[in-house]
Amino acid sequence: MQTKVDIRQAARSYWKEFMTGAGEEELQNAFQHFLATESTGKKGRLCLAYYPIHSEFNVLTALRNSGWKVALPLVGEGFSLSFHLYLKEGKEQLPLRPGAYGIMEPEKNAPVIHPEPQDILIVPTMAANAEGYRLGKGGGFYDRLMDRKPFDVLEKWAVLPEKLLDSPFPAEPHDLRLNKIITEERIVTYP
Repeated sequence: MQTKVDIRQAARSYWKEFMTGAGEEELQNAFQHFLATESTGKKGRLCLAYYPIHSEFNVLTALRNSGWKVALPLVGEGFSLSFHLYLKEGKEQLPLRPGAYGIMEPEKNAPVIHPEPQDILIVPTMAANAEGYRLGKGGGFYDRLMDRKPFDVLEKWAVLPEKLLDSPFPAEPHDLRLNKIITEERIVTYP
């Protein structure tokens, strides 16, 4: 079995190739369609998302087009994450600034979001294994988030290419398990 480091490296290369071809548009269309059906009758839903860097998939476009409220993470002391409002209802966008690692994040004075159990968390994901465990970039930011209430009960989604689903890596006790994965071909739900 390959190590997480090996799979992460191969996934990073695949993402770069995928996002420069027709794959990005296919994935964007699939995610937009999924949100349209998922949002039916759920006006004002809140999604805790991420700001894409490098060849990460941009979830913000589809969330904005679907009218979701969106909060983005701000990296604090001890590498902890707090989420702050980014997109209000009506698609009003709050300002961002370069933060930790050069990633765009909300201004420190942006309203802090305290999620409710019905809210959604979309996590940046390099790959996932057959049981729905996520392989991130290796920093553990989102894995540690699951130790905090109410983040531990939120439904967790990822958007990734079909080829990176069912990657052969063993889950560790701290790994985040996803509830839904949206690919360009299908939606996979994990209990």
